[in-house]
Amino acid sequence: MKPRLLTMATILAIFWYLISCVHHLFSLRPLWNDEACVLISLKMYSSGDFFTKVLQAYQVFPRAYLFLIHKISQPFHFHLVSLRLIPFLAMMGAFLVWLKMASDDFKNKVTLLTFVLCWSASAVLIYYAAELKQYSMDVLVAALFVLFLSRQEKWEAKPRGLKYFLVLIMLPALILLSYTAYFFVLFPLYNLLLSSKERKGKLKFLAGYAGSLVIFSLLSYHFDMRLRSIDAVTLGFHDYFISFDSFPEFLRTLTEGTHNLFSRWFVERPKILKCIGLFFTTLGFLRMFYGFSKNFRHSRYRFKQIDTLALIVFMELILAGALKKYPFIIPRTSLFFCPIVFWLTVKAIEDLRNWNGLLYRLVGGSFIYFLVFVSLGISFFVFAGVLSFRPALW
Repeated sequence: MKPRLLTMATILAIFWYLISCVHHLFSLRPLWNDEACVLISLKMYSSGDFFTKVLQAYQVFPRAYLFLIHKISQPFHFHLVSLRLIPFLAMMGAFLVWLKMASDDFKNKVTLLTFVLCWSASAVLIYYAAELKQYSMDVLVAALFVLFLSRQEKWEAKPRGLKYFLVLIMLPALILLSYTAYFFVLFPLYNLLLSSKERKGKLKFLAGYAGSLVIFSLLSYHFDMRLRSIDAVTLGFHDYFISFDSFPEFLRTLTEGTHNLFSRWFVERPKILKCIGLFFTTLGFLRMFYGFSKNFRHSRYRFKQIDTLALIVFMELILAGALKKYPFIIPRTSLFFCPIVFWLTVKAIEDLRNWNGLLYRLVGGSFIYFLVFVSLGISFFVFAGVLSFRPALW
C-alpha cells in the first residue's frame, strides 16, 4: 500500500476510535452497579469529606480524582455526561499520548496503523472512556510515566533544566489521581540514581524527585489510603489475587491472571475471536522477555523504553497480587497495561520483517484484517448504544 494511503487509513482509524468514544459518552448508558455506588458518595459528601471519610458502598477510588469529578458534576446535578466527563477526557488524553509515542517510534506506517487499529478494536478502551471509575485515568497516568521515561535522558542533558526539574517534582503528584502510579514511580528514581553517580551535578534532580515522592506518598496515605477499609478491599477482590492455598491454586491463579492480562482487550465472545486475539498478543508476551533481554544492557541499564519497562511492571503486578495489595486477575484494574500489550504485539510483528518477509506479511496482514473486523463489530454496539465491558459480537 502506498504511504499516502497508509497515512489516510491511519487518520481514519484515529477518528474511528475518537468518534466511537464520543458516541459512547453521549449514548447516556445507565449507571451500572459500581458507578451507582460511587454516585452515593458524590451525592452524600461535600468536597472536603472525600479527604476525611470512608467512601460509601465499599468503594475504592483515588480521593483527589473523585474530588475533581464532584466539582465538575455537582453544578450539573450529577448528569451522566458530567459524571463521566473527566474519565472521558482522561482516556482521550491517554490515546493522544500513546499516539504521540507511536508516531515517534514506529517509522513503518503499517506498524503505526496497526497500533491505532488496536484501540478501535478494543471494546474496553472504548467502554471505559465513559465510565464513572478510575480505570481511564490509570491508562493516562501510565502513559504519562512512559512518555516521561522515554524522554528523561534527553531532557536531563539540556542546560539548566528548569522545566525538567519542575516536571520531576510534579510527576509524583500523579499518585493522588491513580494508584497505578505506584507501579511506575520508582523508575525515574532509579534512572536518577544512575545519572547522579555519573555526574554529581545531577544530584539536585535526584533530591527534588525523591523529596517530592516522599511528600506526595505521605499525602496519598493520609488523605486516601488510611481511610480505606482493608476488609472492603478484600471483600471486593478476594477472588482476584494470587492464591497460595496450594501449588495447583497458585499455578491456576498465576496463569489465569497472565492469560487475562494478554487476552481480554478486544472482545469476550465469540471465543474464536478471543482465541485469535490471544494468538497475536502472545507474540507480545514473548516480545516482553525478548525486548528486555535485548535492550536493557543496550540502554545502559536504564528504564527508558517499553521494551525494558514492560517486564518489570508485569512482575510488579504479580508481586502485588501475591501480597494481596492489588488485584491481578481482574482485567479492568490492569487496563493501564492494555496499550503496553498492544505496543509489544505490533513490535513483535514488526520484528518478523527482519526474520522472514513472507511470515511478516502473513501475520501482519492477518492481524490488520482481524482488527478491522472486530472494530466494525464493536462499532455496531457502540452506535446501537449497547456496548458492554464484556462485549460479545454474537
